[in-house]
Amino acid sequence: MNFKLITLVFALGAMAAFGQQPAVYSDTEAANHVDEEATVTGKVFGVSTSKTGTTYVNLGGIFPQHTFAGVIFASKQADVGDVKQYEGKDVSLTGRITLSRDASKKPQILISKADQIKLAVPASAPASMPPAPVAATSAPATAPTSAPATPMPALTPPVPKEVPISASTVQIQLASSWSSPRSGGDMTRKDLARIFGTIGTPSDTTTASAALEVYPGIPFLTQVETVKKLLKLETLQCAKSRITTAGLPFDSLTDHDFSGVFPGGYDQLHLITDKNDQVVSILLVDSSSRARVTNEVDGTGYHTYNFITGGSKAVSYYAIRHQVTPPSTPTAAVVVDTLLVDPTDPETPKPKTSKKSSSKSSYSKPKTGKILERSRWFVPLPIVNLILRSTGG
Repeated sequence: MNFKLITLVFALGAMAAFGQQPAVYSDTEAANHVDEEATVTGKVFGVSTSKTGTTYVNLGGIFPQHTFAGVIFASKQADVGDVKQYEGKDVSLTGRITLSRDASKKPQILISKADQIKLAVPASAPASMPPAPVAATSAPATAPTSAPATPMPALTPPVPKEVPISASTVQIQLASSWSSPRSGGDMTRKDLARIFGTIGTPSDTTTASAALEVYPGIPFLTQVETVKKLLKLETLQCAKSRITTAGLPFDSLTDHDFSGVFPGGYDQLHLITDKNDQVVSILLVDSSSRARVTNEVDGTGYHTYNFITGGSKAVSYYAIRHQVTPPSTPTAAVVVDTLLVDPTDPETPKPKTSKKSSSKSSYSKPKTGKILERSRWFVPLPIVNLILRSTGG
């Protein structure tokens, strides 16, 4: 009897010494394994940070349609590192599966160390294969985030003009009159030409590589109904309208506008489709930002801040800042980040100290400007080239 007991203790000690690999579940299975130490795999649809500093890595869908989340508290951010690099990628999260404290009770893992989150390596790949570099170009997650507190930098340097067409191609469907000359909208066309002039080349080509992505994980020219399912938008109301902005292909594009909570704290998501209901571009908009930016004189002279809805600044002293990021890979889209700023909006008023205080306004000097709207626009290079053709280059 004692011999059997000694043998059992030795076996348990050996298991502890050599370690036991945790079970592996998909993001959709994790809810059935609460309180287990496990590895959960799935695709990251968004990463964002709440006002309290907690970062959420959402798997299986955008918030609140996600199926699983990795949660990183503010005190652990430095230990874990930058997780935005995983947006649009398949990852594995390791730790104890728990349920969120909100009403949704979604399964989650608390992440406190960098080795708890990794890129998922395909089964056919060698175990020693290093993970491919990931570019953080999207802003797909849970709670709204603040816009940058510093001015946007100048336009980035030029990049190669063309993305090579692969053996497999897709076709953009436009109206026969898409490039017809149009009157009016000169300022908007000039804005588009300035934004994309160093990125693309004016072209009539409507053929594109099937390897292109319109958004991380979404192939270029995917049917709109399929994209709705991929982004879990089926339950949201959609407003559909024809796009008439000058400088965009004429009578060819349609805007599918959704309201909700989207990656990066945006409250609107626009799917832009061609004549065949294929998604050619995606726009995320935050129309109720509470953030502020350093108040600088607007030296850009831009007129239009939203090229899908045709939104232009209502008063001359508003500032528009466009930041353009070229494709990070041959298959990625151009990304345009935009801020519409009211530089005259005052800061929080100072409290009055006494009735004998100066009769001057109690507001402090407007040292910062209020962000009226911020957006992120994903534009694949073939669409950039068609836009430059429509604007006259």
